[in-house]
Amino acid sequence: DVYKRQLQGNILVDAYKKDPSCLDRNGDGMVSYVLLEGESSHQDSLIRTEWSIQTLKDGGVPLEKLTGGIANWERSQASAWMEQWISEYPEQIELVICNNDDMAIGALQAIQAAGRTVNKDIYLVGVDALDAALNEVVNGNLTGTVLNDAQSQASQAVASMEDLLGG
Repeated sequence: DVYKRQLQGNILVDAYKKDPSCLDRNGDGMVSYVLLEGESSHQDSLIRTEWSIQTLKDGGVPLEKLTGGIANWERSQASAWMEQWISEYPEQIELVICNNDDMAIGALQAIQAAGRTVNKDIYLVGVDALDAALNEVVNGNLTGTVLNDAQSQASQAVASMEDLLGG
């Protein structure tokens, strides 16, 4: 469902429309972001990336991609990438977009270790609405996450297959 894939971008579009300076911290007219992807050429990675970025663009958020990396859906790999990027782009990263919550939590660990603060000087979003990520949203340490409702997706897939096979 495209709508679910757009939600991650909409979280950020809403924040930008409310106050552009929240995402464009340095006021240069561009939101500079880094991207943590699940797997190279993986359908979920490609779709999640495409729709979140397109939703931001469609919402009028001016974007500049600084860099991105494949973190294989893993917290430790995401943390390592984020640590490296904060060293390379110490003042430029304004937004971190992650294909899943585990990578978002890994990025959060590196952000906090570098003395930066989510929702104050950097924004961070994930996907899956894992309990740990929802706790971080509530505590103000994660800008947002989107539910990837596997149960409903599986039910719909079975219903579609039954329809296709004639009941």
